[in-house]
Amino acid sequence: MRFVLCSVILSLSILAGGGIASADATAQFAAGGFRAPDEGDVNGFRFTLLFGQNDRMGGLDIGLLSLNESARLEGVAFVLGMHKLTQDMDGGAAFSLVNLHEGNDSGLNAAFINMVNGAEHGVDLGFVNIAKGRTMVDIAAFNLAPKSTAQVGIINVADEIVGFQIGFLNIAKNGFLPVFPFFNFPKR
Repeated sequence: MRFVLCSVILSLSILAGGGIASADATAQFAAGGFRAPDEGDVNGFRFTLLFGQNDRMGGLDIGLLSLNESARLEGVAFVLGMHKLTQDMDGGAAFSLVNLHEGNDSGLNAAFINMVNGAEHGVDLGFVNIAKGRTMVDIAAFNLAPKSTAQVGIINVADEIVGFQIGFLNIAKNGFLPVFPFFNFPKR
């Protein structure tokens, strides 16, 4: 079994062009903190089992029962587990069970739970969306953001709503009423 695993990892390393002198990996396999080739930047494809971490992910990031962590994402991530970004997502999309993004996102966050710093130029689609900063569009059963352009859900909560809220219960400090069913919009 060990021989088969080593053979698979070696084959993936060779196919990825993972020489020591390369600056980016075109393909990477990661499992439990091990990565082949051992490059911080991936510009192409990464497949992760359990845990994979790198600096920049450009291209397609696939994770199976894993935590896929990168500083930056410029591409698309499909993760059956958690997708974690420590910096920004630039025009990409992240599909996972949980998105934990600490930077600013532009693109699409689609997860059961989205916990983002900010998505001022993006869309958060999930069951629960929680943002620390400004968001553009939040669609979920429960949306929480300090400032949002549009929220659509069952319960929507914002300190400041820029456009509108549509849902069963809408809460916005600057709403035409601070708490209102079905819809809310900012006071003029």
